[in-house]
Amino acid sequence: MQQNYIEEQHANKKDELEFARFLAQIGHEIRTPLNAIKGFGELLVEEQVGELNPLQKKYLTKMNDSAQNLLLIVNQILDWAKLESNQIPLQMEVLDLSHLASEIGNLMELSLKRKEITYTVEAKTGVIVHGDRGRIREVMLNLLNNAVKFTDNGGSVAVSFEEKDQFIVMHMQDNGCGIPQEKISQLFEPFARGLDKPGEEKNSGLGLWISRSVIELHKGHIWCNSEIGKGTVMSIALPKPQEDI
Repeated sequence: MQQNYIEEQHANKKDELEFARFLAQIGHEIRTPLNAIKGFGELLVEEQVGELNPLQKKYLTKMNDSAQNLLLIVNQILDWAKLESNQIPLQMEVLDLSHLASEIGNLMELSLKRKEITYTVEAKTGVIVHGDRGRIREVMLNLLNNAVKFTDNGGSVAVSFEEKDQFIVMHMQDNGCGIPQEKISQLFEPFARGLDKPGEEKNSGLGLWISRSVIELHKGHIWCNSEIGKGTVMSIALPKPQEDI
């Protein structure tokens, strides 16, 4: 009985790995023409090859936005496939989370200004962790992008830090619409639909799952506290560097 269970689990894992590799291959094949569509579309919208009338420009802009969204989904699927097959190497270094939080604010400056959202980062020293800069920044950027998406015009997003045992904890708090309690437990599952907002384009349901996987690869934790109408706090805990690092 035990042997049959072990063999079944092994077969399931093998099937999952093969499916992940298949998705990775398909993703690469799709990404190449998508980049071409996006690139040529941008040339047209910028009128570098001829003047457009207002309606043409409107439709081409929508086409470019859709290509960008589809490219984002493809990239997330590629990340998901790599995570499933343990193909994401981490380039570890000492990181200052407060600096990274300020950096992603600069990257999201236009989106924040468009909705007149105030973004603040607590000035705190000693919030040092050991991690992959690109991957941790990707996680923080995903959290901020969600916070902006679900916060109304004129709202706020605030980043703060604290030390808990051997971890540095970052809290990203918004005063947006909040998430129903029954949805919170599903947020970090693959293809979860807990963060779809009425009237807006559906998300892939992979962003927070990828974020959780990346944080867990760093031996850390990620969680959410939220209340409808009062906002959401997304938190990540990452290990502090060892003394010999």
